[in-house]
Amino acid sequence: MGRRQDTSGWGGNGRSGSVARVLEALRSDGPSSQAALARRTRLSPATINNIVKQLRAEGAAEIRPVNGRESVVSLVSSRGVVVSVQVNVTSLHAALFDFVHRARYDVTIPFSPGHEGGSPARVIEVVRSLVAEAGLETGDLTGVAVGMQAPIARPTGVVTSWARLQLPRWKDVVVADHLGAELGVPVVADNDANLAALAEWTWGAGQGTDTFLYVLSSEQVGGGLVLGGRIHRGGDGLAGEIGHAVLEPGGPVCFCGNRGCLTTFVAERPILATLEAAAGTRASSLADVISAARGGDPACARVLFEAGRHLGRAFANAAKLVAPSVIAVGGLLGEAGELVFDGLNSSVEISNLRTVAPTLSVQLARLGADATLLGGLAAMMDHLGQGLSVLPEWAKTTSAARSFSN
Repeated sequence: MGRRQDTSGWGGNGRSGSVARVLEALRSDGPSSQAALARRTRLSPATINNIVKQLRAEGAAEIRPVNGRESVVSLVSSRGVVVSVQVNVTSLHAALFDFVHRARYDVTIPFSPGHEGGSPARVIEVVRSLVAEAGLETGDLTGVAVGMQAPIARPTGVVTSWARLQLPRWKDVVVADHLGAELGVPVVADNDANLAALAEWTWGAGQGTDTFLYVLSSEQVGGGLVLGGRIHRGGDGLAGEIGHAVLEPGGPVCFCGNRGCLTTFVAERPILATLEAAAGTRASSLADVISAARGGDPACARVLFEAGRHLGRAFANAAKLVAPSVIAVGGLLGEAGELVFDGLNSSVEISNLRTVAPTLSVQLARLGADATLLGGLAAMMDHLGQGLSVLPEWAKTTSAARSFSN
């Protein structure tokens, strides 16, 4: 194999420093005038003009008029086929983005007990199936992105040791290397929350910010931190793991081996367990709890309010360390909206934080359940030296969705 992809910055595309600065500005700020690009990048207007001409000639950018007076530059893509895969403990989601035909194809595969996280072979099978459904061949693929519901250790490229029980068939697999060798295309691999954070920074709640924290809370809890336009992973690749920030040293045991992690209070399973223990109410999913709370169930509303307070404590602690401009809440808890945000905003820690950091904004994430798949698309385009200032409508909508049994 011997060609492990460097996913630390998804670089390696050969772009010059000046071109890379323009690309990053267009990714972070969206469509911009050439004058604004010159100010943001500190490059001369002549240099900006030459770079824009180069990007237009490559089909990577376009210039369009705005208000009949000025023109703005946008990153576009009219070529390439990217498959983005989301590997969860209980399911696998994948989407093929065909920029030639402007079409998207999706598939969802739920896993039965004993098949947690699927396997590398299953991911390869799904990628090839989507390519065939789109009427293409594997050789038409530009690249593949994989988001794992587990941290990936930066030095080795494998799922970190304490999370392997969640994804047993991925033990000791160098994710990007293995899939890249089997498929014969560039592969980037990262934690699902990191990719979701990248998508929200590129096209969602974090667009235009230099410091952005995204928290994904559904079956599990993960986080992604964007600093200066790049996912910040730290020395071992585990930065941003807010789900394993300890809130209560004597709290419930977490699968990571610690006690009282945020995950043990706000992930789906502990919320369901709390509801049953306190009110004798059984719910099959977090989505059911949210639905019942909206319908007026006071016990369901209370456990979501308490989940929001726990999030507030964790956010306040994280904010004191990295001082993000925006914190976005995604996943099912994000979809609960005010049911969770009422508790979050009422937490003493958040109230105190806002007295010293009044510009901090805590928002709902905007891309919903699609964030990780779209983040994979953003990561691969960045790896290839491409990008999209504005996400096209066809890329947001599943044009041919399927669901399979395992």
